[in-house]
Amino acid sequence: MILFIGVAMLICGVLYGYIARRLLQGLSTRKKYSRKLIVAYLFVCWMTSLLPIIFHGMGISGSWVDLLTWFVYLNLGFFSLLFVFYVAFDVLQLARAFYRQWLSPMLRAKIPEQPNHERRAMMSNVLSVGMLGATGSLTGIGIHQAVAGAVVREVNVPLGNVPLPLQKLRIVQFTDLHIGPMIKRDYVATIVAEINALKPDVIVMTGDLVDGSVNRLQHDVAPLAELEARYGKYFITGNHEYYSGAEAWIAHMQYLGFQTLINEHTLISHEGADLLLAGVTDYRAHQYLPEHASSPAKAIQGAPAAAVKILLAHQPKSIEEATKAGFDLQISGHTHGGQYYPWNFIAKMVNPYIQGLHKHKNKTWIYVSPGTGYWGPPIRLGTEPEITLFRLS
Repeated sequence: MILFIGVAMLICGVLYGYIARRLLQGLSTRKKYSRKLIVAYLFVCWMTSLLPIIFHGMGISGSWVDLLTWFVYLNLGFFSLLFVFYVAFDVLQLARAFYRQWLSPMLRAKIPEQPNHERRAMMSNVLSVGMLGATGSLTGIGIHQAVAGAVVREVNVPLGNVPLPLQKLRIVQFTDLHIGPMIKRDYVATIVAEINALKPDVIVMTGDLVDGSVNRLQHDVAPLAELEARYGKYFITGNHEYYSGAEAWIAHMQYLGFQTLINEHTLISHEGADLLLAGVTDYRAHQYLPEHASSPAKAIQGAPAAAVKILLAHQPKSIEEATKAGFDLQISGHTHGGQYYPWNFIAKMVNPYIQGLHKHKNKTWIYVSPGTGYWGPPIRLGTEPEITLFRLS
């Protein structure tokens, strides 16, 4: 934990330090108090950047922690977008300088030897103000996309040889709600109403439901008890459950009417056709509870024959073992679809798939939901919160 905090603080320090330097260079203000105010504000942003995670780990909660979390993550969202703008601009400037350095003597003669410093300063100021405005606009758009509610996306999975009754089955997934300091009961109630309106046969929740303890969040998750599905609702753990007391949340989800699948399976019979639904714990659950080590092979062990075999696995990384175990489809979340730039690039680096429907090694289909909530900065760009309705064909 100490190592993580140290590395994360270093990364945030580089981000905020770089932005401070570029803002002071780009803006024309020469007043000392204005420059000090910019530096002081960014310093506060840096020093508070990990407090929500630290307080969560220590079990500290309350309304003031919720307000602090909004402050920290709104700033992190805005300034990480601004960081991208500045980096892109500086890369272009370096490319321009390199080009000018290696121009032919004939072309170089056409470039004024004495630059106009006053004009350059004015252009720098205009560009900085423009970047701040563009970043503010993108942040506003991203916040709207994140908090406006989930869209319903219908996904057709062409498994082949699916019995006709199972083609009629309505399987609904929601995932990565991250109920906690920023997502509350009202949002959960809206999601529940949307899901129930789909009249699902099966509901699956594929992890990262919460960021906080049962005692703190039981009021906010209470609407989940109102979810209704003909063949039940099912829950598996994500990595954030293990940060929040996984065993307590497993028990509470059972209290809310969910069947938890902890490396186990159940058989769903629909109009004479059988579907095997299995679930595994989070890919890294063994780091917190050794007895919860994720195992698709164990989840399917002793299973009866079924026309379709589906695995619920929070992280897409489970797909290798799911394929070996013979599952037809894996339903996952975890990645948030990258949520927004530049974090989508990091998500792509550490996950085999970050969004959408894919066929792994021409054997097992996998669908990765971008999530039904958000985590960290309340921003989504290029992805929307999603409730997924699956059709098997």
